[in-house]
Amino acid sequence: MRYFIFILLLNSFIVEAEAQADALTYDQALAQIKRDKAQLKANNASADSCRNYLLHQFENVIFPYWIRTKWDYNGYTNRPGEDKIVACGYFVSTPLKHMGFNWNRFDLAKMYSLKIVQNTCSEIKKHTNIKTVIEYVKRRPNNLYIVGLDSHVGFILKSNNKVWFVHSNYYGSVGPEKELAIDSPALNSIYSYHIGTFFNEQNIKKWLDGTAYILEK
Repeated sequence: MRYFIFILLLNSFIVEAEAQADALTYDQALAQIKRDKAQLKANNASADSCRNYLLHQFENVIFPYWIRTKWDYNGYTNRPGEDKIVACGYFVSTPLKHMGFNWNRFDLAKMYSLKIVQNTCSEIKKHTNIKTVIEYVKRRPNNLYIVGLDSHVGFILKSNNKVWFVHSNYYGSVGPEKELAIDSPALNSIYSYHIGTFFNEQNIKKWLDGTAYILEK
């Protein structure tokens, strides 16, 4: 019975987020996530429940605010917006920092792409072409992954049986964008991919507890 009640509660979080997303400011959306996190922790939510919540918040609530923020190699904005610029590393470190993952966004963003993956992810795999990356992710549950490329870094998102590349796109200085991984020029122009699982049990526990990350350079 308690599990059933909790699932209803979790679903209410998601429905409420969908209803309010367009009306909330960025700061209000982040404040709601903070409140929801406290509620999830108080209810001893399972890792799977927290993962589903975080996936929804990242894809449908937080990421959309970053659309139209422009890419620039030196961009390190702490705020999304049309008049802001964000490099690929800062787009990885900043939205997740705002969602409650406790790390220094500057130190993480300035690392080489593989180091970002190693400091934040588990089950790190190396691939040499995009098709094997997509096949690997398709065999796995919905999750948020971080992928380090030769000179770029971003998220691989598996959602609704599709594999997306979510990144600050340097092609045309577009900035934060969600595109099908198979169609992404940035993913198809290199031959080395290091991909790690981000919403794993260890990171979810750190998120719930507010534990600081010790970043190894």
